[in-house]
Amino acid sequence: MNRRPAADDGPWDVVVVGAGAAGLMAALFAGRAGASVLLLETRPRPGAKIRVSGGGRCNVLPSAAAPADFHTSGSTASLRKILSSWSLAQVREFFAGDLGVPLKREADGKLFPRDDDPRRVVRGLLDACRAAGVSLWGERRVARVALRELPPRAGRGGGRDAPERGFALMAAGGATVACRRLVLATGGLSLPQTGSDGHGYALARSLGHSLMTPYPALVPLLSTDRRWAELAGVSLTATVSAARGGKVVARRQGSFLFTHRGFSGPVVLDMSRHATGPEGEATRLLARWGGAAAPAWDPLLRRGGARPLVALLSEHLPRRLAGRLVAAAGLDARARPADLDRARRLALVALLEACELPIAGSEGYGKAEVTGGGIPLAEIEPRTLASRVAPGLHLAGEMLDVTGRIGGFNFLWAWVTGRLAGEAAAHGAAPRLGG
Repeated sequence: MNRRPAADDGPWDVVVVGAGAAGLMAALFAGRAGASVLLLETRPRPGAKIRVSGGGRCNVLPSAAAPADFHTSGSTASLRKILSSWSLAQVREFFAGDLGVPLKREADGKLFPRDDDPRRVVRGLLDACRAAGVSLWGERRVARVALRELPPRAGRGGGRDAPERGFALMAAGGATVACRRLVLATGGLSLPQTGSDGHGYALARSLGHSLMTPYPALVPLLSTDRRWAELAGVSLTATVSAARGGKVVARRQGSFLFTHRGFSGPVVLDMSRHATGPEGEATRLLARWGGAAAPAWDPLLRRGGARPLVALLSEHLPRRLAGRLVAAAGLDARARPADLDRARRLALVALLEACELPIAGSEGYGKAEVTGGGIPLAEIEPRTLASRVAPGLHLAGEMLDVTGRIGGFNFLWAWVTGRLAGEAAAHGAAPRLGG
């Protein structure tokens, strides 16, 4: 049975800060590796983001994944190495076989609990943590972390080991906890109602880490152009491109939704980081309405005949959008393709094929599903997620400068990095376990 120190009874082998997806996984695998593990959570109940994700059903995983589904400002080789440490098939088997949470695949490729109950995911993780000897302390916010010299312990030969370096965690209210290895898995700034307030970034920086400026990602975008707000509720397939300096740097197709405040839908969320990230001011988002299945618009208009433009376009697009595009091109609603000269026809084609979305910010962290930016991958060792800056520290989940696209990819990142950091932290303390 793993040793469980009291608050003032010597150091824990591993302390994990943050009981979200990555933190629960880190604590579980550290406990299974034989370490004494304390899991600290600021909220009364762990797993808040798990319970609210996926429309309250928890999109646990994608059904397929590749490194291209993730973004980092750092090394893509490090990203690939981390992801390959635990394959998607192995993670899926862990949930279905180990935790007893069978998953179902939906038409869009997302995997959910078969009964659509996110609480089952949280319960499965908590039960597994309990079985692994993990202690969970809720409503414990870590105010400060400092390096600390730990007292020597009896060695395997009966003598005393040399002192070792560890960490002292000062919780709000004055309690202090000591540990040999520390895992920070506090999440980013997204969905602050779940307890994510970015405090983990401050803790990591206090130990010497730098920070890629955080920004909301997978977030609905705002527009001050009220003409588009009149289309609220209209949904269609679109291909959205991000262009900088006249060059397209990214492109994705998916469902696009007009809202009262701007633009949303999976394709907008996926592409939002290009507007909210560090190069957002230099980036234009362009929409091809109808996506790849749309007709070649210029030939369609040239042979469109005497039917009104709105009627012709409505065969391929929602009628309200067709009317708005005709108006935006400066054309009368009753105009016919035959009425157009070349300049006006090409102006309408430009709006159909590369319509610039007038972006004026985002819905912010309150609606963002994840946080972009974070601790640079260059500052961690990808095989263990150990800090290159503060020996004994490991980082996991949303704290790192990696974001996945919508559809369970960020949970996959959390599960994989949590396991990797937890096992590595326990193994880092292994030479002294049982000493």
